[in-house]
Amino acid sequence: MLHDSHSSDVAPFRSTGFSLVELLVVIGIIALLIAMLMPALTTVNEQAKNLQCQTLLRSMGQAAYVHVNDHNGYLPTAGRHWDLPGDAADPEALGDNRSMRYTYYTDNGKIRPVPVTVALGIEIGVKFRLGSRENLEADMQREGFRKHFTCPSQLVAMSGVTQADSDWIAPHEWSSYLFNEAILGHREKDTNPDPPRGKLTKIKTPTVVMFATDGRPRESLLFHRLLVPDSPGGRDTLWSFYLLGLRDPINFGSEGLDFLRHRYRTNVLFVDGHVEAVPMTEAGLSTVGVSSGR
Repeated sequence: MLHDSHSSDVAPFRSTGFSLVELLVVIGIIALLIAMLMPALTTVNEQAKNLQCQTLLRSMGQAAYVHVNDHNGYLPTAGRHWDLPGDAADPEALGDNRSMRYTYYTDNGKIRPVPVTVALGIEIGVKFRLGSRENLEADMQREGFRKHFTCPSQLVAMSGVTQADSDWIAPHEWSSYLFNEAILGHREKDTNPDPPRGKLTKIKTPTVVMFATDGRPRESLLFHRLLVPDSPGGRDTLWSFYLLGLRDPINFGSEGLDFLRHRYRTNVLFVDGHVEAVPMTEAGLSTVGVSSGR
């Protein structure tokens, strides 16, 4: 009988791969870990976007102060300019006969103040053609300009206006932020006998008065997509503005503040240049002055 010398040396075949059950267990563990990590990753992503938003606001504050230095102590003008001499927002009516307070462009043959984002953009080095409305509007569409005023947490980019008089409206501008008409605008019927109208040194408490804040264009019966909060009284805060929209959305516009963008907090750029994330509650919004504290 022949003896197979190799038979005792050959090990039986055995698979070294995962079984189907083992593979399913591993996949289940990975899925569980991903599910546990997703909220943390989402929070980190939101925090990063919030920091980017605050950085944008700080840059706006720096641009505003450069504007002050370049324009005889004046911040950019913004708002609905009512009851002006001649009923038209031009250098003479704005008390700027020498055109040293604000930047202007030519709009259908008339000299008008540029939108506030354009005024700030110029101070950070963005170039604009100011000889016609058409050229200015085209330059305002450039992504290199719009990115300076677009919050990364705003899902849909929005546009509105920051300049108007009784029968003129400035070009629409892309902005994730509202600008404070109560300190930047020219309104002769103002309850303050000597309103700032852009003059920085006339703002009494710059640490509590907003220059800009997270927001949305608001629709009203009289105006279309405004990027300024309404301030009809003499001691208004962001909470006052919110209540106006609730009580009379047709005339004052109901959107304005953006509660969901940063999970019920709003980033505010104050006149003194500091940025703060403010809780969007009565207690929080009441600390942000619109006309109050100016």
